[in-house]
Amino acid sequence: MALRTTVKVGSINNLSDARYCAGMGVDILGFCFETEDDKFVEPTIFLSISEWLSGVEYMAEFQTYTAQKIEESLEKYEKVQHLQIGNVTDLPLLEKRDTPITLSLNASNYSSLGDIADVLQQYHQQVTFFVLENPHELPHLTLSDALHLAEQYAVLLGFGITSENVLSLVDNSAIEGIALKGGDEIKPGYKDFDDLAEILEVLEVDEAY
Repeated sequence: MALRTTVKVGSINNLSDARYCAGMGVDILGFCFETEDDKFVEPTIFLSISEWLSGVEYMAEFQTYTAQKIEESLEKYEKVQHLQIGNVTDLPLLEKRDTPITLSLNASNYSSLGDIADVLQQYHQQVTFFVLENPHELPHLTLSDALHLAEQYAVLLGFGITSENVLSLVDNSAIEGIALKGGDEIKPGYKDFDDLAEILEVLEVDEAY
């Protein structure tokens, strides 16, 4: 299975999401390793999920942890090839790990588009991707703004994506890919994939593509 663009699915916390995404050709699966977060995945759970999968890479997701707490957390996990952080001040310390770093920027943490653009300009040589998110639809980061930033920087678009517009976004913009999120299981083994599945199915291509 292959997808039309780079796809990262974050906040994975169950085997149902992980197996489905891997089977659909998702490139990177993200897992939250912050113990205080409701999406936190314990080391034993992460290991058991990863043992079921192949052909996919894993990203450790941290939104608030300092570099020291990130280092302490990562000592408990194996098989992690990527690191996503939301705390930009610790980026210089984490560069020493020689692990590809993705920087997540949530519009809620910035007061203007200019502030967001300044971060991208300052750190674009130190990160692999920027994930741009705007879950509350704040006016200072519109979809058009994100696509404009993607013309200069390596952006994984993390908002404004639907099954109706995803092909246009992929084919007619400079984004490097998209960043989606998994959900919770209804009960073990039962999962309602909703929009996630619809978007991935639209992006599915055959080997001749």
